[in-house]
Amino acid sequence: MFQLPRISRVAVIGAGPGGLAAARALREEGAFDTITVFERNAKVGGTWLYSEKTNPPPIIPSVNALTVDPPNQPAPPHPPASAIYDNLHTNLPKNVMAFRDIPFPDNYPLFPNRKQVIDYIQNMAEQYDLLPMIRFNTTVVRAEPSSNNKWELNVTEWRDDKEISYKEIYDAVIVASGHYYIPYVPEFEGLKEFTKVSDVIHSRDYRKPQDFANKTVLVVGNGSSSSDLVREISTQAVKVYHCVRGEETSFSRTLVENMPKNTERVVGLSKFDASTGVIECQDGKQIQHVDTIIFATGYLYSFPFLPFEDERLIVDGQKVLGLYDYMFYIDNPTLTFVGLPIRVVPMPLMQLQSTLIARCYSGKIKLPSQKVMEESIANETNDRKELVMSVTKELAYVDRMGAIAEGYHGDIEDWQSTDIITGRLSEEWREDRVKSLELRRKYLGY
Repeated sequence: MFQLPRISRVAVIGAGPGGLAAARALREEGAFDTITVFERNAKVGGTWLYSEKTNPPPIIPSVNALTVDPPNQPAPPHPPASAIYDNLHTNLPKNVMAFRDIPFPDNYPLFPNRKQVIDYIQNMAEQYDLLPMIRFNTTVVRAEPSSNNKWELNVTEWRDDKEISYKEIYDAVIVASGHYYIPYVPEFEGLKEFTKVSDVIHSRDYRKPQDFANKTVLVVGNGSSSSDLVREISTQAVKVYHCVRGEETSFSRTLVENMPKNTERVVGLSKFDASTGVIECQDGKQIQHVDTIIFATGYLYSFPFLPFEDERLIVDGQKVLGLYDYMFYIDNPTLTFVGLPIRVVPMPLMQLQSTLIARCYSGKIKLPSQKVMEESIANETNDRKELVMSVTKELAYVDRMGAIAEGYHGDIEDWQSTDIITGRLSEEWREDRVKSLELRRKYLGY
């Protein structure tokens, strides 16, 4: 077993759902002298905080987090706005999406809107008295290990529009800063020059369809956000092209079946010609007179406050490396991450991860040996797909993490627990998780 040093002071970076879950789990252990949550915004909520204001256009291309969001940068006075758009509804039913012991209100619809979700998160923070643990308007600029198994944090805080910088020492750091802030915009021949012809933005900065009234828009991407944007923008735009590359899926077939009349699906893009205003697709088709291009192409992982992230944690931001069970930094397990896996149900997963981390840090449960942890990543690559979970993989991961959190190390098939946070998920939950997209189409129509 890996022996952690005694941990009494823990820093949590971020007060979104993951950071709040971590703060609550740490406090419930009753084993820590200090728990401090650093939040760069003025409120809790993380990616669910809506802002009408948008960010500056992304750097073109945006393919390497170490370049577009480099380590050791000073804290900006205004944090980036999140990817929440005005008419967003969840793509998970509320009984699946909620923290496992905190249901959404009964009067909420099955698929809550963004306002209802942020209210739920903020009410949770108040209900469990987490706000006194949080330092708002505060950015961790740098966090690095120092002598004696400690972490030194360089922090910038804004008080009454005055910038105050200071250092603090902690025994452990939990990163819950999210991964929906740094856009991934792939490189195409001529795209950078094409920004002089058309507006080029990322889906992070989409807010409402009225912004595209009477325009011709190209949306690039094959995920749920791109389909939402195509559906909404088509109500206002003259024409919407939807660029989808890759293999046909049941999800993409559904998109084709429900396409509005002013929407046209095209294959992957090939190049952009600013001199003619022509966008060429891989099958030779040409698109002209496009006013706005929206890349709904995902995000890069980035931790600019960790000066050692280059190559040790990330190569370019497509994936996070060197972690045991997606959480523990193997080189120094007093650094952990919450909420990194993709295409999962975030809140209950982060709640479970936070519980497991808190119990490791309190000494209630133990990590395996360094050798075992290193062997678990012996074949890892920088392939983003390694962080993408299918429903089957997610459910197996949740069961295994729950068993570990309870100190069980036998055959997972024999493990039984009804603990509301760490125990087995109900059959109803599992069934609704599998049917989430089908339920959404039934209740929302898309």
